[in-house]
Amino acid sequence: MKKIAFSQLEAARRNPTAFAKALAESGASTARFSKYMAWQNSVFHYHKQRGDLAKAIKYFEATFVKNFADNSANRAERENWIKELEGYSIDEVRRRLTYVEHKKRVTIPINAELRLGGELPLIQMNTKGGYSVYFFSRDSSGWDQELKYPILQYHVARVLYNVRPDEVEIGVYSVADQRHLQHSFSRRDIRQAIQELDDLGSEIASAM
Repeated sequence: MKKIAFSQLEAARRNPTAFAKALAESGASTARFSKYMAWQNSVFHYHKQRGDLAKAIKYFEATFVKNFADNSANRAERENWIKELEGYSIDEVRRRLTYVEHKKRVTIPINAELRLGGELPLIQMNTKGGYSVYFFSRDSSGWDQELKYPILQYHVARVLYNVRPDEVEIGVYSVADQRHLQHSFSRRDIRQAIQELDDLGSEIASAM
């Protein structure tokens, strides 16, 4: 069974036939470790340390020094990412979110040939008593138009926590805006998204 990663779903929507060909020919690959990934890991460490920003910054600095060259450009970039950590902490505290877990593995069957899968970066409890699930995004443009979000809202609600879909918010933390952005999709939005995923899966499977 082939896996469509959460990050690949929009490419699949744009050109299902080309995506099917690439998926059929693809092998396993590992993303190169980046400064953005180092920053995300430091956010996870921040939550594991119960919101201790100083420990998160120390962890980030150690990771950065270990993986990236010591030069003036990288030192300046390191300081910028530390400021982004501070911005993340400020908005997270302001929203009074409560950490639940991070990097939760999820698999959603589409059909006999395909599954949708990946990780939910952060799951939090919000002040409404429900769950808020966040991905990371460099900016906030068009995030709520992506197919994965209503699909995952439904999966988190019904499969992971057995709650109503309207008790789950899903969204992004925008690095550019230093803000958590979230939305709770309607039942109609979710039904339409599930149908689109089913149709898309059939089209991709038939083209593989």
